[in-house]
Amino acid sequence: MSPETPLSAASTDTRDRAARRFAERLPGEVEKATWPLERLWALRDERLRALVRSAQTRSPWHAERLRGVRADALSGNNLAMLPVMTKSDVMDHWDEIVADRRLTLAGVNTQLERIVREGPSLLLGEYLAMATGGSTGKRGVFVWHVNELIESTLAFRRGIQWRVKRDGARSAPPVRANVSAVSPIHMTTAIRWLTSRDAGTDGSFSPSQPMPEIVAGLNALQPELLYAYPSMLGILAAEARASRLRIRPHSIWTSAEPLLGEIRSAVEQWLGVPPLNIYATTECNVMAMANPPIAGLHVLEDSCILEPVDALGSPVPPGVESAKLLVTNLLNQTFPLIRYEVSDQITFLDEPNPGPWWGRRIGDVPGRLEDVFTYANGVAVHPVVFASLLRGKSHIVEYQVRQTDSGAEVTLCTEGAFETTALARAIEVALERAGVSTPEVRVVRVDRIPRHPQTGKLRRFIAN
Repeated sequence: MSPETPLSAASTDTRDRAARRFAERLPGEVEKATWPLERLWALRDERLRALVRSAQTRSPWHAERLRGVRADALSGNNLAMLPVMTKSDVMDHWDEIVADRRLTLAGVNTQLERIVREGPSLLLGEYLAMATGGSTGKRGVFVWHVNELIESTLAFRRGIQWRVKRDGARSAPPVRANVSAVSPIHMTTAIRWLTSRDAGTDGSFSPSQPMPEIVAGLNALQPELLYAYPSMLGILAAEARASRLRIRPHSIWTSAEPLLGEIRSAVEQWLGVPPLNIYATTECNVMAMANPPIAGLHVLEDSCILEPVDALGSPVPPGVESAKLLVTNLLNQTFPLIRYEVSDQITFLDEPNPGPWWGRRIGDVPGRLEDVFTYANGVAVHPVVFASLLRGKSHIVEYQVRQTDSGAEVTLCTEGAFETTALARAIEVALERAGVSTPEVRVVRVDRIPRHPQTGKLRRFIAN
């Protein structure tokens, strides 16, 4: 498909059929939330083998890389014989990776431009295009078939539906509010557009909107279910403490950024319920989710394979934080991602799972490899050096740390007056201990920290 080829807009019928199929199948998915691990793994391995067989026959790039691999002998417990792929591989070989030979990167980019101008639509009447990575500077472009995205979203929503069923069925869908990306090429927007037939109950607010506007909109909507980035939850909790925000949602979902301990505590103090943390990427959709009050996030074992590895690519055991992660998306055969490298640092919990969800658990995802600051002479400083001094201070609503040649510039939004000189000196001392020679740190108070214009996310740490 050339960039000039007309791109098909999604008909109302296509979207309605997809949403209806999603709604009809969701109740039957609930039982999978409590399947034993062995049963989840059996389905995982069945999907893994189907994915590899499809990639070998439909994707020229994978056909070469996976030559000689016996798909029927594969198990998700050991994929070491398969090669790793990166985002650079994806963007350099996009046209050879995609399984539908009608699709090209140029054509999909044209579709993305159209979606930005006109709103969500289907490509060739059956594919959703989306982009990611703008906030980290490395763009990725991906496609999902409608059926694949529905299957993937069902795997996530079954846990939510299980909790709803446990807590008592509702007679009507809840009033929802989203304080997150409103870009039509973002994963969350695409899923809402595809699966929601009751979009009138939604209120969507961009993190880039003025805060008084967001607060007024939420107060008018009075959502029962609130989805927001963790950084936005911290700000909303501060607005509630100041008595400007007057909502009492009974359920809070959050994803896309690390959920800091102080933000979790602020939400619990505000609403009396813990936020339900979700670990997701555009490449793979939701990969793990929390079931409060049980610790950690339960891996969706039948929809993805997560391999935590060290900096050299060797597996790390439970209880040890990885340097990065290899992800296999079991549900997207259109654009096969097999042992795809993600820079997230995760830790599989080394403790018994109390159930009733039996997927293995990971801890909250703390950050990404790109967050590490590297100074002269190769001195590497982990973001925890800064975070340990910034977190837990009740006056700090949000912060951003930008690396400089000799140290860092720290931008703060605070409640009331705040002494910045002592904080700057404390960070300088911490950097000296980490090996940075004569560091210089500047701390600045602002009313608002700019966010990424498309995703609305806040990058807390920006390396040179």
